Amino acid sequence: MAPRQVRRDPFEIPPTLITSDPEEFLEFYRRHDGNLIDKLPSTVLPASQLTGNELMRFTQPVTTRDVGYARRLRFSPVLFQRNIAKRFELRITVVEDEVLAAEIHSQATYRTQLDWRHYDWDHTPYRIHALPDDIRDKCLELTRRLGLRFGAIDMIVTPDGNYVFLEINPSGQWRWIEDQCGLPISDALCHALARDDRPPLAAPRPTTTFAQELS
Repeated sequence: MAPRQVRRDPFEIPPTLITSDPEEFLEFYRRHDGNLIDKLPSTVLPASQLTGNELMRFTQPVTTRDVGYARRLRFSPVLFQRNIAKRFELRITVVEDEVLAAEIHSQATYRTQLDWRHYDWDHTPYRIHALPDDIRDKCLELTRRLGLRFGAIDMIVTPDGNYVFLEINPSGQWRWIEDQCGLPISDALCHALARDDRPPLAAPRPTTTFAQELS
């Protein structure tokens, strides 16, 4: 008899829209009462083809001015999400079977409230976070299903204590959060590189939404 497969509830994910259609954006805006943020599909853009400089674009709130210029969406797709209330944010670093989570208290200072990458080192507390077992297991399952041995996962913890998944980066930076919290990420990476008994990874599945992946 084949072993019974355990069905996990999917991560909670903010309502999300990627579009270059002005009408689709406006309908999404109305559906969520204008409480949206926007991101570009890539956060780093070339500022000039002549100089090679780069422009960093952070997460921004969607404003009524954006609504007025909605027609400009047709030139480039933009990612819109419902703005999620935050108690704090998490950077979760997965290295094979190690899951190392850090709290980023982005709401402690105005500068980092919408996007902690604005960095206010002197006023933003960073702390080690003990993940609930079910969230830890989902993080491991996600990286395995994607065929990754390393993943940097960003989440929000809401004022009600819900864990909301934002994204996973297969090459995310990690030394800065190790320095801030003392998480043993370097040790986990060294151990993963040195071991000669690495378990086989599942072949990556066809691209789907994460809600479908863990449903």
